[in-house]
Amino acid sequence: MATAWRRSTLCFREPWPLHHPQYCRCCYYLRLVLLIGLAFFLMEVAGVEGRVSSKGCLQRERDALLLFKAAIKDPSARLSSWRAQGDDCCAWTGVVCHNRTGSVRVAELNLGNTNDDERNVPDMALRGELLHPSLLSLSHLQSLDLSCNDFEGTQIPPLVGSLHKLRYLDLSRSNFGGIIPPHLGNLTDLRYLDLGSHDNLYFPKVGHSLDWLSGLSSLIYLDMSYLNLSDASHNWLSAVNMLPSLQQLHLQGCSINININIPLSLNFHLNLTSLTTLDLTGNIFNSSFPNWLWNLTSLSSLELWRTEIGGALPAEIGNLNSLSHLDLFGNLLSGPLPDTLWKLKHLTYLLLSYNFLGNSLPMGIMNLSSLSTLYLDNCSLTGPIPSELGNLTTLNTLSLESNLLSGLIPHEIGKLVNLEYLDLSINSFEGDITEFHLSNLTKLYDLFLSDNHFLTIAIDHNWTPPFQLYIISIGSCKLGPRFPTWLRSQQSINTIHLHNANIEGNLPEWFWNSFSVIEFLDLSHNKISGTLPISLESLTQLDYLNFGSNLLEGPIPHLPPNLNLIDISDNAFSGSLPPTLFTPQLEYLILSHNHINGSIPSNICHFHTFLHLNLSNNQIFGEIPKCWQEGSLLHYVNLENNMLFGEIPSSLGNLTNLMFLHLNDNNLKGHLPSSLQNCTWLLVVDLGDNKFSGNIPLWIGQSWQRLRILRLSSNMFDGNIDPQLGHLRDLQIIDFANNKLSGSIPHSFGNFSTMISTSVERLPSFDVPILIQVAAQIYSGSESITLVIKGKRLTFSSILYLVKSIDLSNNKLTDEIPKELGYLVGLYNLNLSRNYFKGKIPKSIGRMSSLETLDLSFNNLSGVIPQDLSQLHALNHLNLSYNNLSGNIPSGNQLQTLDDASIYIGNPFLCGDLVNKSCFHGNNTNATSEEHAILSPTLSIYLSSTLGYFIGLWSVFFLLLFKKRWRHSYFQKVDEIMIKFMWQSR
Repeated sequence: MATAWRRSTLCFREPWPLHHPQYCRCCYYLRLVLLIGLAFFLMEVAGVEGRVSSKGCLQRERDALLLFKAAIKDPSARLSSWRAQGDDCCAWTGVVCHNRTGSVRVAELNLGNTNDDERNVPDMALRGELLHPSLLSLSHLQSLDLSCNDFEGTQIPPLVGSLHKLRYLDLSRSNFGGIIPPHLGNLTDLRYLDLGSHDNLYFPKVGHSLDWLSGLSSLIYLDMSYLNLSDASHNWLSAVNMLPSLQQLHLQGCSINININIPLSLNFHLNLTSLTTLDLTGNIFNSSFPNWLWNLTSLSSLELWRTEIGGALPAEIGNLNSLSHLDLFGNLLSGPLPDTLWKLKHLTYLLLSYNFLGNSLPMGIMNLSSLSTLYLDNCSLTGPIPSELGNLTTLNTLSLESNLLSGLIPHEIGKLVNLEYLDLSINSFEGDITEFHLSNLTKLYDLFLSDNHFLTIAIDHNWTPPFQLYIISIGSCKLGPRFPTWLRSQQSINTIHLHNANIEGNLPEWFWNSFSVIEFLDLSHNKISGTLPISLESLTQLDYLNFGSNLLEGPIPHLPPNLNLIDISDNAFSGSLPPTLFTPQLEYLILSHNHINGSIPSNICHFHTFLHLNLSNNQIFGEIPKCWQEGSLLHYVNLENNMLFGEIPSSLGNLTNLMFLHLNDNNLKGHLPSSLQNCTWLLVVDLGDNKFSGNIPLWIGQSWQRLRILRLSSNMFDGNIDPQLGHLRDLQIIDFANNKLSGSIPHSFGNFSTMISTSVERLPSFDVPILIQVAAQIYSGSESITLVIKGKRLTFSSILYLVKSIDLSNNKLTDEIPKELGYLVGLYNLNLSRNYFKGKIPKSIGRMSSLETLDLSFNNLSGVIPQDLSQLHALNHLNLSYNNLSGNIPSGNQLQTLDDASIYIGNPFLCGDLVNKSCFHGNNTNATSEEHAILSPTLSIYLSSTLGYFIGLWSVFFLLLFKKRWRHSYFQKVDEIMIKFMWQSR
């Protein structure tokens, strides 16, 4: 105490300015507290402690609140009732007073931003210094709620630890930053503490220890979700274990992510005997279940979704006999589930989705007589739905979506009279769904049966359902050809999914007038004909409209004003684009594959929320608008296959969020504007089949570092290929065919990491982000590219992310083919035909193990065909025609199957069976040293045999000539043999 006093007097004696390095924050708060205490003392002496303002609350507390208001920002005037003149502060918004000690005192400040919903209205938030020192004057404050406001990234000040009478403190979702002050441990009366912050932009952290939690011995509720506990995760459990009264613990997404931080067993006694709710969602266990979980026998709610817990669910789950809520969504669990799970009689909520249970629907579920919510989607379940499921009459939510379930849907599902949500979509059910399945489901609200391709919706058109649906999803089932008349009675319907449902003909007239509150309408991939009515404009709630892939025609009418997405692609709409099409709410416009003409309205540029534009495959003419502005969120532009002319406007470079750019198959000309180098997020650029000219810009290799597809084919580009392009390591498709490029292929083309790799796992798919989520379903577009491969125009879409190709054909490229191309072992297509390449075919090409297509035709290549090409086991298309190749055509392995002689035509010095030309008739006047090397082993055999014969013969002759005794013996022996032969012949 003496030390603290000396420090405090030092702070008062030294008049340091606030910016002085000796002026510490603790000194500031200490001086402030002492000054406030001194004020209280003087007020006591003056006898004014009990004085109340004319309206009820204490004058000094009223003044403190006004100081608080003055220190913060209140853009929506939520505190407009806090006025300086003549008001009772107890009547102000958010202020609650108690009269428990003979005087009225401020006890609660309820300033949470209740308007902070999913769409978040930021102007309603209070901002700035939300824990102002003036709050220390509220000495009887017990409850402080500042949730869903905005600290603007500032730290929670230590002074909060001086509000000693606080029992309730809620700072959740209030955008604070920095380190959580351990001074919170001084709030010994605290019962409720919520610091949860899942949408915080500043990633607040807890320091190196959570020991300060031990001071909160009365705590009942603790939420620190999405705070970073990584530095203190070594003792998080032991620290929490010091809170014997704790009933609810929420630690979602706290970066507690290794085994030592979530121990499987404990070396201390577990004190959490009162704990009823435990939420560790989003922390990475990466292990089996911790043993200590099963000692928390008071638990009624256990949430461990997306924690990467693996293995089987232990039988000890049965120890938690008070459990009513179990959420194990999105883990690595494997079946079967233990029988003890089905003995938890209090279980009302069971979520096991996105695990690997891989078995039939467990019969034990039928024992859970209190179950109201059951999610088993994406669990690899097989077989039929047992009829006994109808005994779970308490169910109001049943989801079996995305499994392998099959067979008939039992009529007993109609016994689930409390059912509000039913999802059986994306399975293999068959047979009929009739009104008998649904007649008793009077509370049914959401119905999902989509993507059961063998399921027939056989409901009588005159049936009147006993329910009012909010969502109906029965796409990709057998529904048509008539539009279901029984839907006419559904006056509250919000979402209709009837895609790919075999609906034909015109929609009934009543359709457009019956769904006045509809927000989501998907009738794509049917055979609906006719026109869109003028009355469509009256559907003012409509947010998503998808009539893609039908037979609709006529002009595009005035559309509803609040549309977020319009997809009427693959129809026969005609006429020009109405200017009213583009509204401030519109984000996605997909009109491809129609007969739309006219020019693009200039007001297309005015809306910064616009994300996705696809006008491809129409007859749109004119120039690309020049009005594109900075700040646009546009990430997808597809204007391909129209009649656009002129140059690319430089303002297109303002679209700095652009990821996909398709301007191919138009009549565009000129150079590529340098402003495009600002578009550093580009993944796909297709400018093929236009009239662009000049050099391929050098800045492409420097600025488009994320590029994966670059298609510039069929233009008039000239000059050399910049070696800097080899630094675009993610490139997987390069198409420069049919230009006027000259020079050599850069050696850096062997550096493309994506083409070097044979793995496809590292390549994300090309789903175009269409961020529409309705009823837990996320919709995305698809990217497509047309390439010439094997002489055919092929369009790649769903497997585009797998394609790896280089096409430099039909240019004026010279010099030798660089051997570095052999490093691209993941490349599928290599076309270097119709150039002026010379020299030999590099042997390194034989290492390109994934190569399926190789075209080197119409060049000046010479020498023999490397035998190494026989190692290309994936090769199914080869063209080496019209070069100066010579020697024997190699064979073996995959080359044996490529027996078309046209592969080698136009190479007069090639020989072999395939070209019906012997390699040994002496006419091979263009043989090289390599060819001689191939022939030399055969020649050496003949030469050595002949030489050996002559040497042996002349050796005998010389011995007989110079050795008289040998000569006489030899001829004597010959005479004897001759005489014997003559006698025998007689």
